[in-house]
Amino acid sequence: MKKILILIITLMTAFGGVDVYALDITSKAACVINTETGEFYYDFNADEPLAPASMAKVMTAYIIYEKLAEGVIGKDTLITADAEDEMASLDSEATNVFLRAGNSYSIDELLGAIMVPSACAACEMVGKYLCGSKEAFWDLMNQKVAELGLEAYYADASGLSDDTSISARSMAILASKLINDYPDILNYTSKPYIIFEGRMYKSTNHMLPGDTWEYPGTDGFKTGTTTLAGYCNTSTAVRDGVRLLSVTMHSESPYDRFADTINLLDYGFEQARYFYDNLFATDMGVVINGHEMPSFYYGGANKGLCFIIEDLKDYGFDLHWSDLTRTVTAVYNPNKAVKPIPLDSYKAYAPGSPMYGIIGGSDITAEIVYNGNIYTLSNVYALGGYTAVSADEFGAAADSCSWSDAEKRLHIEFN
Repeated sequence: MKKILILIITLMTAFGGVDVYALDITSKAACVINTETGEFYYDFNADEPLAPASMAKVMTAYIIYEKLAEGVIGKDTLITADAEDEMASLDSEATNVFLRAGNSYSIDELLGAIMVPSACAACEMVGKYLCGSKEAFWDLMNQKVAELGLEAYYADASGLSDDTSISARSMAILASKLINDYPDILNYTSKPYIIFEGRMYKSTNHMLPGDTWEYPGTDGFKTGTTTLAGYCNTSTAVRDGVRLLSVTMHSESPYDRFADTINLLDYGFEQARYFYDNLFATDMGVVINGHEMPSFYYGGANKGLCFIIEDLKDYGFDLHWSDLTRTVTAVYNPNKAVKPIPLDSYKAYAPGSPMYGIIGGSDITAEIVYNGNIYTLSNVYALGGYTAVSADEFGAAADSCSWSDAEKRLHIEFN
């Protein structure tokens, strides 16, 4: 049910958010996304395909991790560099680590080289190993584009080609997917440097701790720079348990790309706090056994419809509170008279209006008792005297729970 709700709700079109300050973005395209909810808190020219430079390596890394997950390779798998790899690693026009022909390097070493100092030749070297040729690997990259529904095209594995392109939105979606599917990637992107064959190579992301543009909570991620692409940056950071990821493309200088990134992340975290810390009025609704009850929208993690559990006393439930365990329990009572709460005062609020502030750090537990079974709800929000719960999670305890697109109502039935 949660997946259905997420598909039909586009949070930022229904809810305006909080206008923290006007964003001063100089990049040609930019966006910031919540990697957990998938919400874009800000986007500018985010659907235009642009040259990503070395941010193309994010797709290369994604495929490497897929092959690791499939067991095709392991972190300790060795790849031997050939003369072509050595020659490519000496290209003064590209960022690289030196790959000596005849020497073997592990997938672990090569991932570090790709994601920290942004080694271009290492990308093509891995691609040849995985698919037999560089071109076959590029084909696989584009198969993943179609599979993931991205606006992108790859003409190489490293981003040096002027024909490689991706939109800022697709870059954010791909990078978020890489983090969500394979969080181990952050063990590489967060490194300020690597040692490769005895030589130190520093990260190209200068927002890591101790660097010039240090940003609290950052894990780095992937920069990119070419003449065509300008200065690009994909960065991720965590604050109060919320992970955001920003993308800037075609900045005029390193200063601009990192300044824009900081603005995007600051703004995104302000937006996140607004959506995580409030319940909002909504034109959607929850109907229990044919009776609609006051409903709200939560825009944080596990976003979706909510209602106040204490209101269930008017919809055929007995309510109990335990001071000892700080648990509110709703017990279905088919013999209890239903007295639906009038909805006019709630519907007077425009969708997106903040209705209740959520108190953080609450230890309140909510339970539903039905047919002798106890269902403990995990998405519980303390409102100060009231307790909100997730409607679709509550519906999982019922005999039936179905969403009506036409009515924009979640129908829950207890027989």
